[in-house]
Amino acid sequence: MFYGLTDQGGILTSTIEFYRQSAQTGDERSLVKARYCRSILKVAAISTDREARILLDGLATEQVTANTSALMAEAERTALAAIRDLAGYQHGRSVPQSSSEWMRAARAIQSWLSVDDQ
Repeated sequence: MFYGLTDQGGILTSTIEFYRQSAQTGDERSLVKARYCRSILKVAAISTDREARILLDGLATEQVTANTSALMAEAERTALAAIRDLAGYQHGRSVPQSSSEWMRAARAIQSWLSVDDQ
């Protein structure tokens, strides 16, 4: 039941889901993902090596958001590649937050977030 309405065969649920998804553009969903990646990277920076590997491995599985502008898609692709590279370097060794891999991932995420300002 939703605001006094009953769901007839999932129609109301489908309609609500359609409006919820269409309320955000692909670029907006991509920016939410960018903020999420930035947050996880910050948490990984203060975590143990094992925890950081787990967090980075989780981010490394992310795919580019559908229906984004060309500029947003390119920034997201670049950032996700940098995150994957960092996750790869992180395996089997400690990668300090000051390393070039770590800084590259952080800068790529910041560039991704900056697309909205352009």
